[in-house]
Amino acid sequence: MKGIINKGIQEMVEARFGAEAWEEVKSLAGCEEPFFAIGQDYPDELTIALIKAASQVSGLPVETVQVEYGKFMVPHTLKKYYATYFQLAGSSPREFLLNMDRVHEQATRSITGAAPPKFDYEELPDGRLLMHYHSKRGLCPVLRGLILGVGLYFNQEVRVKETACMHRGDPRCTMEVTFP
Repeated sequence: MKGIINKGIQEMVEARFGAEAWEEVKSLAGCEEPFFAIGQDYPDELTIALIKAASQVSGLPVETVQVEYGKFMVPHTLKKYYATYFQLAGSSPREFLLNMDRVHEQATRSITGAAPPKFDYEELPDGRLLMHYHSKRGLCPVLRGLILGVGLYFNQEVRVKETACMHRGDPRCTMEVTFP
């Protein structure tokens, strides 16, 4: 995974639990990196180890850590490091989510070996948005958090419900997003 992902985990842990907690997370995960270069590749296993270690240190379930990380990532880490792409993403939560594929494509265009997730969308007549998530990594809880983080970024309530999940045998994950 790209370093921006691990940098976001670091920033969330430090913001929520402190710098000492981050050092403990790194130790438990066997991470010897002094810092994460946002565009550099890091093994997926390292990212998963950091998430599991953050769960141990915080006492929160792994899935909760993933959701909380996603919520933190958009209004903090991504906004800070990818401000230019936020201008492409739109001026509302719906626009932002509908542009996630395009933003991922732009953000990773010059990064060799990037494997960002892909999204298909269905806009329903009642205003709900279905986001179909395709990723070999299967980080569905992170996506749920990212969707909520988009709402936080725009200071607008967004609700998300996972209606299909590849971890339950579905061919892809589907998030039903409501903009009350």
